[in-house]
Amino acid sequence: MGLFGNDKIDGMFEKAKETLKDTTDKTKKAFAESSEQMKQHNAESKNMKAPVEGAIIRYGVTYNGGLAKYPKAQSGEIGLNVLEDCFYLKPTMTTVEWFEEMAIPYEKIKKLEIVERKISNAEWLLSSSRSDMKAMEQKNNIEISYIDSDNKNQLIRLEMLTGVSIYGQAGKCVEFMDVLRQNDIPDKFIKETTQNTTEAQVDVLGQIEKLSELKEKGILSDEEFNSKKKELLKKL
Repeated sequence: MGLFGNDKIDGMFEKAKETLKDTTDKTKKAFAESSEQMKQHNAESKNMKAPVEGAIIRYGVTYNGGLAKYPKAQSGEIGLNVLEDCFYLKPTMTTVEWFEEMAIPYEKIKKLEIVERKISNAEWLLSSSRSDMKAMEQKNNIEISYIDSDNKNQLIRLEMLTGVSIYGQAGKCVEFMDVLRQNDIPDKFIKETTQNTTEAQVDVLGQIEKLSELKEKGILSDEEFNSKKKELLKKL
């Protein structure tokens, strides 16, 4: 005799038990599969956020525009890896669908600056005072001007993400510049000819011309002219 003393009810009860067991087994299996997928996702995400091999340090940044390939600012994290010979930008899970990893050789960089972030319209509307807006105008944006593989001028704008707050991000930008200087990386950038250098060169050439005139007039001997000319050329 069954539990309830009624074959029909007992049959329904056994069927319900089997259905419950089957549902429980399926739920456990689905949960196990979901947990495994989550572990794989987390492992992949962690791997994509890890510094690339040979990196001195890695910072998380977001893309703020500049490149013709990506004309608009985009959300999501990109890894800015500082290597011995280049910056290596690598996407994470949040940017892999649109951003392709790329290298910017130091020898191709014309200029690198840390500039103030631009306040968004939403931030402007939410700010209660000018002091609030000023507090958000921190230098946590990185602008890199460089020459690409096609010998074209390019500019990429990046905003520091590493650091909990805007102040923390600005602090990380200071650290970033310190790391570059400590590893003599700015010395590898393209050297720009400054206006002062150009003016100095023009002045030296002008002085040599005057010395040449004095030599032609017999005021300076060949030996004196060559000696002074040699001194001036050292300034170039």
